[in-house]
Amino acid sequence: MEKPIRVRKTKAASEDLTIGDLGFAGRNKKANARLLEIVNAAAELFHRKGYGPTTTRDIGKACGISQGHLYYYIKSKDDIPAMFIAIQENDVDNWGKSVRKGFGKLPPEELLKKAVREYAELIHLRRKMVAFWYHAAVQVSREQAASMRENEVRVVRIFQEIIELGCKEGQFRVSDPFILACNIHMMCSTWALKRWHIKDSRSIDQYADVCVELVISMVRGHAG
Repeated sequence: MEKPIRVRKTKAASEDLTIGDLGFAGRNKKANARLLEIVNAAAELFHRKGYGPTTTRDIGKACGISQGHLYYYIKSKDDIPAMFIAIQENDVDNWGKSVRKGFGKLPPEELLKKAVREYAELIHLRRKMVAFWYHAAVQVSREQAASMRENEVRVVRIFQEIIELGCKEGQFRVSDPFILACNIHMMCSTWALKRWHIKDSRSIDQYADVCVELVISMVRGHAG
């Protein structure tokens, strides 16, 4: 028998969303808190059951509210991926701003280390969402899937810019900065996609250390 999912009403854990993440400033606080509870419950259900099998009835039950009451906050479960996209866009914006502050201030190698480590930590924070997109991309709307891909493009572009800067300054030896940038993105994402296999032997800090070490080895031109 499947264990029922209950959303905690105490302080959110590191993998849970917050009202700040959802950008609900200016709305009714009680309504914001309830919608946050719904989104967190949906994220947990999508992670455990899958997007397709999860119903609005499941989401309402996890939150302890009726299906009719649930429709006051969302029209259908398809509203949830749109919220995920907005969260990820905000995450990428903030990560990109943090990294770009280092352009012209940090050497390319230090800047790349910073970018890789912070992105790996972001993947850890949003690991359920990351896994959701890789498993459910063909089930959401075409527009939502395109928006998700655009977020990935933005991340890859920043990694590529750093690598190209290092090559220009003679610090990196990379024949194809774009492909390497794609590989860095995938390496960080692997923490969410294969965490079931990795988490028992590595913490996120240890995994981020390994990612940084491998990336620096590759850009120096002597990975092997």
